Amino acid sequence: MLKTQGFILFCITLAVVVAVASEKRYSGYKVYTVKKARNDTQYKALLELQKKFKKVDFWSDPSKRRPTDIMVSPEDLPQTEQFLSSHGLEYSVAINDVQRVVEKEKQRATRQSSMNWRDYQRLRTIHDWLDSLAAFNPQIAQVDTIGRSTEGRNLKIIKLSKNPEKKNPVIYIDGGIHAREWISPAVTTYIIGKLMSLSPQDKDLLENVDWHIIPVLNPDGYEYTFNEDRLWRKSRSLHNGPNCPGVDLNRNFDFHWGEAGTNDDPCRNTYPGPFPFSEPEANHTASYLFNNRNRIRAYLTFHSYSQLWLTPYGYTEDLPSDYEELENLGLRAAKALADVYGTEYEVGAPSHILYSNSGSSRDYAKGVPGIKYSYTIELRDQGDFGFLLPPQQILSTCEETWEGVKVIARQVARERPNGPTFSDIYNLYSGSSQDWAREYGNVKYSYTIELRDDGEEKFLLSPEYILPTCEETWEAVKVVARYLVTNQLTTYSESNYSKPPPFPTAPTVIKKDEDEENSDVNENNESDSSEEDDDEDDD
Repeated sequence: MLKTQGFILFCITLAVVVAVASEKRYSGYKVYTVKKARNDTQYKALLELQKKFKKVDFWSDPSKRRPTDIMVSPEDLPQTEQFLSSHGLEYSVAINDVQRVVEKEKQRATRQSSMNWRDYQRLRTIHDWLDSLAAFNPQIAQVDTIGRSTEGRNLKIIKLSKNPEKKNPVIYIDGGIHAREWISPAVTTYIIGKLMSLSPQDKDLLENVDWHIIPVLNPDGYEYTFNEDRLWRKSRSLHNGPNCPGVDLNRNFDFHWGEAGTNDDPCRNTYPGPFPFSEPEANHTASYLFNNRNRIRAYLTFHSYSQLWLTPYGYTEDLPSDYEELENLGLRAAKALADVYGTEYEVGAPSHILYSNSGSSRDYAKGVPGIKYSYTIELRDQGDFGFLLPPQQILSTCEETWEGVKVIARQVARERPNGPTFSDIYNLYSGSSQDWAREYGNVKYSYTIELRDDGEEKFLLSPEYILPTCEETWEAVKVVARYLVTNQLTTYSESNYSKPPPFPTAPTVIKKDEDEENSDVNENNESDSSEEDDDEDDD
């Protein structure tokens, strides 16, 4: 008996050792904050550093507007510091030992399994919680999937509506598109929780707006950060073999794909993929946004970090025609957020206040389905902890962000069309498909065709009339089809990105079990050398 127990204990111990050994460790890694570049020479030096030192992880891309955070391995510390100093780039140590911060965070993340906002949650916990909400609140909540990830995990979406028959405008929210940004799924789930338990003064948020929320859009990468590499960012696809897996999902959308802010090297964090929508996660998201474009009025995608409320566009410095409206609403939301704990957010287009990036979900949402209020929200903080935001800041981040989201929701409700609802049309038009399509679905050419005859045989049309009826009707249908081709072809041209997204075949995968799912900062906050600039990975 004792021998058996000893053998079991040995096996358990061995399993733990193997698991720890396979997980990437960051012992001795440091995060430097490099001051903003003072000139083009310093900016180009940062770009050279990013290109030359492939093992230096740019937590934020080089920019002429903001500081740049870089994580450096112990073996690269001497040459990185020498490079920064030789180019006059001033820097300070933001995190002295990354592994120590990771371990503190993970001790809390792995010790519980019930949904809360004191700790970061595993994918299984989040998905089970969504299912339980729908099971106990079927009159309000419905859980569905928009598709599956590369590794076969469900892309779960929860739809919240108090009055489905009203066909309210929809706010679509997603989080966790970048795996290591753990605060993002925490905020999206908090929003769901608040909507399920609204105070009397906030009841309008569910009466006048419907909500479609995907808490974790990159489930494969998210689980990988718990099991293998806490700072993994991309998806887990294998387009380029096991040595350089993954694609940056926020560079994979088919809207100015592969332009600014991307890297053709598959091993880099901003690799946009071999082609647009190569990743099922991005493809399914784009399809959902496009197919529901007539109802979705706001798209909010949550990232970290930098404390920014970003409008379109990232691929160009040109601003959308309604930028003033977007900026003003963003400023109002940022003010409501700041009123809670004093956390300041900057509002603007990424190409103006951050850096350029292309193929993002935000730009796609605005540019293709035409969702008016499309924003990327870069959550806390501004670099003290970066992607390793302590669990102690989860709840306060959620609470302040919720106040900003409420501002967006009330604006969407205020702009709700005064046209007929589903119930109005049903009563007015007796529920006909033709009138519904025209008046509510906004289908321009909507017809009902009453076939032969004119009353002689009524519903008992003789069989000999079947073929001639079909033949003559086909000729009429051809007229409508040719008119559409002649007069509306440009609606679906490549040039204006208005076609539905393509659907490339996802690779064959094996579904995995979803079960497998602050003292170190500023210790050496000393400045060693000169000065430089800004940002990559957060957006």
